[in-house]
Amino acid sequence: MYRIITVDLDGTLLSPENKITKYTTKIIQSLIDKGLYVVFASGRHHIDMMNIRDNLNIKIFIIASNGAKVFHLDKQLIFESHLNIDIATKLGYLKYLDLDIITQVYRNNQWYINNSKIQNNFCPDLSLIKYKYFHPDTFNFSNVSKIFFTSNNFKKLYNLEKYIISAFNNQVNISFSLPGCLEIISGKTSKGYGLKLISNILGISLQECITFGDGMNDYDMLRISGKSCIMKNSDVRLKQVLPYSEVIGSNKDDSVAVFLDKMFLRSND
Repeated sequence: MYRIITVDLDGTLLSPENKITKYTTKIIQSLIDKGLYVVFASGRHHIDMMNIRDNLNIKIFIIASNGAKVFHLDKQLIFESHLNIDIATKLGYLKYLDLDIITQVYRNNQWYINNSKIQNNFCPDLSLIKYKYFHPDTFNFSNVSKIFFTSNNFKKLYNLEKYIISAFNNQVNISFSLPGCLEIISGKTSKGYGLKLISNILGISLQECITFGDGMNDYDMLRISGKSCIMKNSDVRLKQVLPYSEVIGSNKDDSVAVFLDKMFLRSND
């Protein structure tokens, strides 16, 4: 049976209103009470993820910024990996003047952007952190967890992805969390790397992990898990590269909680 439950947030566990419903909260708490380990894995900043955990009043592992930071049940930071400073600097300059794209940076406990044009897929209401503006000429690119580019011009982002892959290869880990959000972290980490780390700490095989996701940044953690479930509302490409994964319902229907309720709780009724 599965002992580690790893769940992406946006588009997976969270409702379309970016909330964790009362029903989902109840199921998560019941699973923890049964002795199962729950992992939240997201591209979100660790401060926002900690706030979600604290509001639910639960003890969970956290894989933040797609694996750039990993936190234990006791909130202790157990792993972090920053972008190479030269690469981060180049990325900061890359599309700084492109008005179709917002360049966004997570550095330490801060969030920086180059412009806040709402039409560029900008969602400041999703974070508790107050963003600041940066200019690459004066910005300190050390300790950068993640740089991401958001835009409603998907073609530009796809072309940008190809360029970054050709320029930096395996020095970075690059993926789309959404069609309009291209995320870059250190090539030394990923959500899957974070899950492997937690698996080793707990002494539990990856085959005893069940994992849920909806975006391409979830691919590697889904691929290495004993069972992978992807959302009905998942990226089409994710369904294509994981044809053996079970497709469950949409995040608008609490589908992760419904699935876990049936698998772990109601089966004992």
